[in-house]
Amino acid sequence: MEETEELRRLSAGVFGNRYRAELIAALAAAGGDGVCLGDLALTRHVPPSVYHPPVRTLITLGLVERLDPAPGERRRFYRRCGSDQAWASLAATVDRLKEHPTPRAA
Repeated sequence: MEETEELRRLSAGVFGNRYRAELIAALAAAGGDGVCLGDLALTRHVPPSVYHPPVRTLITLGLVERLDPAPGERRRFYRRCGSDQAWASLAATVDRLKEHPTPRAA
């Protein structure tokens, strides 16, 4: 849990939102399948609403698209857009942030 909180702290500083780094990592890993924010939230033990601001920003930037739900399906998926190289770079950046040592309290 401490590792997750450290990534969220770094995400806030680097990406301007505590949850953007883990959303970027999930979108990069999902490829063309996309990510359901509700499913991601369940695995991360947070409310789905924490992912709405970062996904809206990524949509505005043209990096993510909102997919139409399948007939009879309530879940909404979001898929990455743009070059695979850009997403590989974003995923690598998040991975490096995960390796960043936590500063010691003075």
